[in-house]
Amino acid sequence: MHKLSQDNLIYAQCHSCEKKASWIAVSSNLLLAVFKLIVGIISGSKAVIGDSIYSFKDFLTSLVVLIGVKISGKPADDDHHYGHGKIEFVAIFLISLLIIIGTIFLFIHSVKDVWLAYHGQVNPPKFIAFWAAVVSIVANYKLSSYLHCVGVRLGSPAMLANAKHNHSDAISSGFVAGGVLLTRFGFYFADPLVAVIETLDLIRLSASMLNDSLKGIMDSSINSSIIRQMTHFAELVPGVKRVASINARKVGQGIWVEIIIKVDHSHTLDNGYMIGRHVEETLMKRIDNIVGINLAVEPYMP
Repeated sequence: MHKLSQDNLIYAQCHSCEKKASWIAVSSNLLLAVFKLIVGIISGSKAVIGDSIYSFKDFLTSLVVLIGVKISGKPADDDHHYGHGKIEFVAIFLISLLIIIGTIFLFIHSVKDVWLAYHGQVNPPKFIAFWAAVVSIVANYKLSSYLHCVGVRLGSPAMLANAKHNHSDAISSGFVAGGVLLTRFGFYFADPLVAVIETLDLIRLSASMLNDSLKGIMDSSINSSIIRQMTHFAELVPGVKRVASINARKVGQGIWVEIIIKVDHSHTLDNGYMIGRHVEETLMKRIDNIVGINLAVEPYMP
């Protein structure tokens, strides 16, 4: 009973930490987006305005993730026997589609701006755009490191996706800074060209997110090396002759395992049950993020 209450306390603390991180991501990305949009308009930098759209995208992503975390943190019930974790994959899927669609329009307009700038029909941005990009680089890098740490500790795919967004934003802001500097030397097309590079990177990142979310929605199996680890640990349990079959899949932040073990046919039902419980406890202890195990015990006939 003590161990159960302790596990529940840790579970509650983890979700509290994730919720806090999600709020930090939401507020930070919104502030960055507004800041860069204002500076972009004042300076006349299309790259900075495009970079602000990057942050607005992250703000939307973080907000949806925050809602997803609240829902996925609910325990399993009669209508959802495997919990609510898959909502995170659905959220990432929808976000990815929205980003790809919006980025295509941004790409078209950015290419047009490059053409106009190349023919001298635009003015170079004010140098304040460079310092805005530097602030964005530092802020996004720190935020990405923090969210990645939280995502790894909690095994949250949505939180890790947020970290990827901000890491990509830091790189994008680096291109913005370089583009603004180049305009000081007469390369006026460099500023809108950065916007084109940003859109291509957004499409690449969104396609990767889309692929990962589809794997989660379609209940794809986890890494084969983890399956081998589970089999190894299960067969180390005294009384287990061999593992007949084992399957595992991601359910939101966790892993759901279905396993059939073979025990000597001379064991009683009570002994077989205790061996099965020992296997479950071993797997829960040795493998991170297991949220459920469906175990069956069958007699081993040599």
